[in-house]
Amino acid sequence: MDVPTSGDQEPAATMDVPMDKLNVILQEIRESRVMIEQRLGSTTIELSILKDDQKKITDRLKQTETYVASILPDPKEHKTAIEHLQHQVEALQERVEDAEGRSRRNNIHIIILPEGKEGRDATQYVEDWLKALAMDKLSIHFTIEEHIVPLVGDPRRGHHRTPH
Repeated sequence: MDVPTSGDQEPAATMDVPMDKLNVILQEIRESRVMIEQRLGSTTIELSILKDDQKKITDRLKQTETYVASILPDPKEHKTAIEHLQHQVEALQERVEDAEGRSRRNNIHIIILPEGKEGRDATQYVEDWLKALAMDKLSIHFTIEEHIVPLVGDPRRGHHRTPH
């Protein structure tokens, strides 16, 4: 082998590789190529199987979404139902307020009678007491009627009582 005399020259390469070694290398390359092609083929098959599985999963997911959408009510329906219930609650609140107001207006407070003296039938006791008071003091005979007029709607909103 020659040694270069200057720094920019390289020694001449000689290939003394025997031909049978080259044939062995070529054979190994061919075998590697066949093995790579087989692995590539099996990988292609596996990829195809994965694509089929993905399609099945996608189809199943679409079926599930459709099923769930058919079971769950539409949120717009919830909103409508909630609004309807809110109106009902408002109407009931108005009726309760009106009933409470009427209850307070129709009560008779008799200050001179001690609490609890009326016993079980307060209406009868008051009727008897008033009759006795009227007969003794005023000499008036009268009867007490209980007259209940059902309320339909709110009179503040233009609704009227129905006749009894």
